[in-house]
Amino acid sequence: GFYHAGQVCVSVQKAFVHEDIVDGFTKKYTQMATKLIIGDPLDPKTEVGPIIDSYELERVENWVNEAKERGAKILCGGKRLSDSTYAPTVVYNPPDDVMLSKDEVFGPVVCIYPFKNREDAITRANSLDVAFQAAVYTKDINAAMDTVNKLNASAVMVNDHTAFRVDWMPFGGRDVSGIGTGGIPYSMHEMTRDKLMVINYG
Repeated sequence: GFYHAGQVCVSVQKAFVHEDIVDGFTKKYTQMATKLIIGDPLDPKTEVGPIIDSYELERVENWVNEAKERGAKILCGGKRLSDSTYAPTVVYNPPDDVMLSKDEVFGPVVCIYPFKNREDAITRANSLDVAFQAAVYTKDINAAMDTVNKLNASAVMVNDHTAFRVDWMPFGGRDVSGIGTGGIPYSMHEMTRDKLMVINYG
C-alpha cells in the first residue's frame, strides 16, 4: 500500500483481517509502516516518495481527517510531512461510509478492518464500484478457492501481494475501474474487427 506512495492501480488500500489475529497483525503492520524511508524518489534508499501534486495531497489529508472525525483510529502517520509528502498512514476500522472506505485513495494509506465472518468480509470488499486486484492469505485451500470465486476482482493472488502482472495474462479493472482488459490477446482483439466470410462453390 505504500510503494510509489500508494499511487498505483494495484496498491493495497483495504485489509480485512480476522478478529482472532487482527491485534497482532495490526501491531506488526504499523511498526513496519513507521520504519519506511520517506524522501526523494530518485534516491535508491527512498521507500515512499511524494504525492503527484498539492491538490491530491490535500485530498488524501482530508479523507484521513474525515475518517478520524468519524471514529477511526489513526495508528501511524495521518499528517503531511512537506508540501509534497504524506506520512505512511495506517487507519483502523474506518466507517463504511467515509471516503477512505468508499473510494480509491491513491495515497500512502492502508485501512485495516476486523472481521468475524468471511462472508461478511467478502460482501464488504465487493461493495465498491471499483474492482481490480485482490489478495487472500490463508492456509485453507478450500477457503482460498471459495473466496477467489466470490470476490469481484479481475485477479486474485493467494498468499501473495496484489502488485502482480504478466503481460500475456488478463490485466485490468472491472466495473468503473480502468478502461478494459490488457494483455496480448485482449489488446489484439480490441484493435481488430471480426469479419465473417462465406464462400459458395456451387
